[in-house]
Amino acid sequence: MSSDTRAGGPAAGDSIVFAQNGQVDWVAFGQSIWSTSSVTLQRFASAGVQPITFGAGLAIASAFTLDRVGKERMHSAIENLRGFWSFEKLLYFGFGARSFLHVMADAQSGVSCIALCSALSEVHNEHTAAWILDELWKLYGYPPQFLPSHSQLTALVKACSGVLSRTEFSHMSGTMLGHTLKIFPGDTSNTEDIAKALRGLFRVSQGELAKITVIGGMNCAFIASFAHWILNLKVYVEDEAGRLIYQDSDLEAVQLVVTYCQPSSLSLMQISSTTYILRDDDQLFMRNHTLAEANLTFRTPWDGCLTRVFGTHFTALAKAPTILGGFLGSVARVYQALALGESDVGQFSRETYNNFLEQSYGIGYINSVVTIFPELNRISGLWDEMQTSLDMPFREAVRIIERTVLDLEQLCQCDLCAHGSTLQTCKVALALSIREMVSTLSCVTRDDKILPAVRGIDFVHVRQRSNWQLQSKSQGRPLLATALDLGMVGVYGEDADRIKKFDCLSHPIELLSGYDRYLAVGQVYGAPQYCTAAVNHGLCYFLDCLRSISSHAENARTVHIVPGLIHMGDKQFNHVYDTPGAIGGPSTKAAPVQADILEEFQPTSIIRQARRFDLKMDMLGTETATEQELIIYYRATIPGGPVITLRPGHISRAVLKGTGVLTCKHMHCAERLVIPCALVRQGWLVSDECDVRRWVDASTGPKCLIWPQLDDFARCVAIELHSPERIVFRKNECISCCTTSLIREMPGEGRQELYHLM
Repeated sequence: MSSDTRAGGPAAGDSIVFAQNGQVDWVAFGQSIWSTSSVTLQRFASAGVQPITFGAGLAIASAFTLDRVGKERMHSAIENLRGFWSFEKLLYFGFGARSFLHVMADAQSGVSCIALCSALSEVHNEHTAAWILDELWKLYGYPPQFLPSHSQLTALVKACSGVLSRTEFSHMSGTMLGHTLKIFPGDTSNTEDIAKALRGLFRVSQGELAKITVIGGMNCAFIASFAHWILNLKVYVEDEAGRLIYQDSDLEAVQLVVTYCQPSSLSLMQISSTTYILRDDDQLFMRNHTLAEANLTFRTPWDGCLTRVFGTHFTALAKAPTILGGFLGSVARVYQALALGESDVGQFSRETYNNFLEQSYGIGYINSVVTIFPELNRISGLWDEMQTSLDMPFREAVRIIERTVLDLEQLCQCDLCAHGSTLQTCKVALALSIREMVSTLSCVTRDDKILPAVRGIDFVHVRQRSNWQLQSKSQGRPLLATALDLGMVGVYGEDADRIKKFDCLSHPIELLSGYDRYLAVGQVYGAPQYCTAAVNHGLCYFLDCLRSISSHAENARTVHIVPGLIHMGDKQFNHVYDTPGAIGGPSTKAAPVQADILEEFQPTSIIRQARRFDLKMDMLGTETATEQELIIYYRATIPGGPVITLRPGHISRAVLKGTGVLTCKHMHCAERLVIPCALVRQGWLVSDECDVRRWVDASTGPKCLIWPQLDDFARCVAIELHSPERIVFRKNECISCCTTSLIREMPGEGRQELYHLM
């Protein structure tokens, strides 16, 4: 770490002498936890961690010893943490140089505390991890007057969560489960039992015990992972029948033996002083808000994840490369038609498509297929089939999708495909799941070491299985709408806004955290504002509009993922929202638009009208009354004009909604304007008093207001000041074809509407 990172580092961790044997001088503890520098106390406050909680974490961590390998692993994990700045460096996403984590890392006891808390949070939710720390405190007989509250222990865990998300530890628990991955219940064991097993490991690390045995369900995988990767102990793992799952040394050198056992068989186990039983937790649901929070999270490496999660069902699907390749290649072709605004997209609703990054359609999509899931790249013939389908005309690609989905149904013959109901894996749903996961991750920038949660992949499959079940029962949704998760004009009567994935954060959060996407972001989707950043399970997810607000769809759709938290100054936050109102000043004072009415199509005059705007753009933040939530907005200052508040989430949504709805053949284009058009000469707002409003009201029918090729910031100001329902964006389409597209895509004929063409 750089010297400036450690500036003002803690004296607290060094002034309390923690012998690495669990013995603490409690008189010194009570005196020294308050004798820290003001800089250190400020960092405590930013993380919501009190000094006594910091000291308690060090006290618990003093009970075990990290050997040289464990220290090197933790040092590498902490040193390799990275982050991103927002616009004008107002926010920092990740673990900032001034974060509480780096205060802890200044002392070896702090590194041990980070190791324990971050390891717990990789597998458990933050509340369960805090309860385990609580039980450890009690087991060691530490004074109850120094025991932090549950909320404080949760804050300590949250401050460390995500540190190990880019290391081998993140998927070590899945490795320790081996072939038992889907056999045992995924609920957390009794937290007191987990604490007792950890104390046994601590004693082994201190040399007090030679070997211990742990018996139980899936929580045993965490115990084995902690012993192997953090404490560098020798581990032997077996299933209930005694079959080997993992072994890293000779049996004589083993220090931890783990045996998986069904809960019903635990009462038959022989217990000794060095054997620990992980029982079910009868307080499980009392300690967690939802069933999902009670479940454990296990990650799996990208390479081979489909085989590990779906087993023989994926193996059977992989033996049909013609079907799977034809399906995925045709999906890429349909997405290409929608992304590039081809004139023929059948009955697909253009408004329900929003993946405009190059890697999310066409050749970029099939590249993403084999990059995200390397095991697909090893299927002989799959790439050729995808490429062949991609090269097909649009209508043929649609027919291939219909045919391959029905072929998959014949191949599957599960209860769902045959009878319309099942709880088992369905090969059709599996193919649809691959399609969805590629679509989601192709719009995400992340480190490849950030791995998916097994339960997250399961969530995707369960949702697609449910979609396919509705389709198989003929409940109204066309096969193509189900296969591509797109709305269809005049066929499927859902609101396009509800279908379209404007909540760009929810799907990556679900896949990588293993929490149901609506539970994972909770109040985000119950709020009237748009969420632009969220922290979940140690990872920070944020939209590109917080790095730089943009009117380009590929930027508006990009999601960034990095381990850590959201920082503004010295404070940490869990969510970032748009402002619900105009904090920066009343935008209604913007200068009224003045425009030239176009009598005929004059592209050269439109190009000559392009101009730059001397705008000053700032980013501002306001804390909400709700804990750890933040409102972020841009403030545009127009020289000699008003101050206008720009909502980044709102603008990104408008950009995604209005992109891709225009078409142009770029040949034999008409040389006339289909609807009346006006070219903006100056001004920003179509107010009731401006000449444009009088022009609109003078006659019936739709009209189009053409904004010159504004720079990106100026476009965003214009977007903010007008209804997103009437804003459309053009790329290379000619003006005359744009007006034709507006007539075709217009919700109702003869309506008196003013469209904004940008």
